[in-house]
Amino acid sequence: MSMRALFLILPLALAGCVTVDPAMERAAIEDRAAALEIPVGLTASFDGDISEDEAVALAIAENPRLAADLAEAGLARAEWASAVLPPNLIAELTWFNPEGAGAVLDADIRAPIAAIIGWPQREAAARARYDAAQSRALLRLIDFSAEVRLAWVEAVAARERANMYARILQSAEAALLLAEEIDAQGNAPGLDLTRQQVNALAARAAAEDAEQAAQTARIRLETLLTRPVDLPGRLPTEMADMAGTDRALSAALEASLPLAAARADAEAAAQSAGYTNIESLFHGELGPAFDIEDGDTETGVSAHVDVPVNGFGHPQRAAARIRAQQAADRLAALEDEISADIELALLEMNRAGERATMIREEWLPASTLALEQTMQQYNGMQIGVYALLDAFNAQVEAGRAWVDTLERYHRARIALMSLMQGGSPMGMAASQDLSAATGGGDH
Repeated sequence: MSMRALFLILPLALAGCVTVDPAMERAAIEDRAAALEIPVGLTASFDGDISEDEAVALAIAENPRLAADLAEAGLARAEWASAVLPPNLIAELTWFNPEGAGAVLDADIRAPIAAIIGWPQREAAARARYDAAQSRALLRLIDFSAEVRLAWVEAVAARERANMYARILQSAEAALLLAEEIDAQGNAPGLDLTRQQVNALAARAAAEDAEQAAQTARIRLETLLTRPVDLPGRLPTEMADMAGTDRALSAALEASLPLAAARADAEAAAQSAGYTNIESLFHGELGPAFDIEDGDTETGVSAHVDVPVNGFGHPQRAAARIRAQQAADRLAALEDEISADIELALLEMNRAGERATMIREEWLPASTLALEQTMQQYNGMQIGVYALLDAFNAQVEAGRAWVDTLERYHRARIALMSLMQGGSPMGMAASQDLSAATGGGDH
């Protein structure tokens, strides 16, 4: 094949090497997510109470913010498809004496020297950026699924707490009504009535705050799901077996998508630095030349060289080396951050599990027994109604602590799940911030 034919055919052949199909890009990301047991494409009627997994599947399918984020992989593939192509050619035609005898046609076809020599580095950098974009898209899906799970846990826990505070308010209002009747009969000091008035007001404020928190958490969840849903009345009480969790650190580091993206970034920065070195040293174009005179054609080489009066790109090369070192340093720092987050998630999960066991096996039974014994004494007219109401409130308080601890456990579970799937190392910190903002956790 002649040089002229190669210059014409090669760009057309390379143009079809990489295609861009946004739907295919998203499907590939969802396939990888399904392999991590993320409920992508889960079919459900959603007629009854929506489960945690169903909430994740619904949000992934319909959330427009996630769809916009996942489109970044398609953009990176388009950049890669562009980088695969060779540089544009520069054609120069010169025709002497076009109307007379001895007409001469000079034809030059050139390409930038730096673009030719640095073509492999440019393509490799674009491929690395595409790989990083794919990893970040999958990471976004994993982090989004964790965000939905946390929102579901918060909404269910907040509703359960609101129901408990509503029961406390009912008991406080009942005590106030009784205190008013006793006070009207003149059979008790006025301090009892004042005390119950204060208790009722405090209970009302707490119930209103809990109801507001429940509504806020529900709105947050339904915004992610893009539709109203029905929620279960209680959090799941099952707790995972924590045996063998010491292996989570190495497994999560191996699966970490932030680390995969950081490695791809470091590779792209290194390749870009290499291309910058070439680009800064070679200024000009190079290509074949054709001279046609009286039907005779002569071939040669055409070279145009720029004189680098402004230097050989020392600042550009230095900047490229700095970016490559930055990427390497960020990779090392990220490994340390992920290790710390995994340890924190495991610690929190174990601690919440131990607290839940204590509440379930000791605190709740003790508060129930105390209420039963108080009820017996009240029926025997040994104590007043206020002591009975206090015992009831103590049992409700134990129930509230149980809900708070379950929520804390599930937050840690979701954070660990996300990390084991390769998710962001900020998952645990985000769940703790959300807990503090909405009043969750132990009190």
